[in-house]
Amino acid sequence: MFNQRQLEIIDLLQTEDRVSVSELTQRFGVSLVTVRQDLKKLEDQGVLKRTHGGAIPVDNGYDTSTRMWNNYEQKLRIAQRAAEMVSDGETVIVETGSTCSLLARELATKRGVTVITNSVFLCNFVRRCPSLDVVLLGGSFQHDAEANVGPLTKLGLAQFSVDKCFIGADAISAEKGVSTINLFRAEVARAMVKSARKMIVLATSDKVGANAVASSFPLTAIHTVITDKDLSREGQTLLEQAGVDVITV
Repeated sequence: MFNQRQLEIIDLLQTEDRVSVSELTQRFGVSLVTVRQDLKKLEDQGVLKRTHGGAIPVDNGYDTSTRMWNNYEQKLRIAQRAAEMVSDGETVIVETGSTCSLLARELATKRGVTVITNSVFLCNFVRRCPSLDVVLLGGSFQHDAEANVGPLTKLGLAQFSVDKCFIGADAISAEKGVSTINLFRAEVARAMVKSARKMIVLATSDKVGANAVASSFPLTAIHTVITDKDLSREGQTLLEQAGVDVITV
């Protein structure tokens, strides 16, 4: 989706408060027109905000947007592989998180797909994808995570029964299963398990073998983990011994 030059601009904005068009033309040896086209594309995707003569990072509080551009290429491959598991006309549950939002955008290339989600960020991320139907679950809004959580969210989930649920993970381990940094998000994830026949976890390989604060559900609840090719042998064994199908991309 992004070329190498655009990915480098994203990396620059992880450490810089602002980038200028003139600096970027010198850095990459391209024209002003090319740089402006790059910045417009990145702004359209919610990565940055254009200013007079340059661009600044987007501030999203919890920074799901910023998290997305960390290990972006791995996350995109994971999302693309996950999208292959969804058929035209299917309804799926997609949790909050950066890789899950990328998945939703990939699903917009299919016909008649409906996404049920608690992620306000995801809804905003796919706002320019009219072919994708999105059902936003209600609940208590978490400003930092840009997601709805709590009893109303769980009540909404209980009304649905789908084949597949796609969920992100802050950590995956034998001790805590899939875990997250947020207790309320963990509660919603447990409710998602009850509403789907197959739980598919999307996570970069650095999450496997780690622990986070709140346990969402055990490894035995997972049908498939999609991760990147840097998954360690120990991580692969951990998942396979729990009966989890492992897909590396």
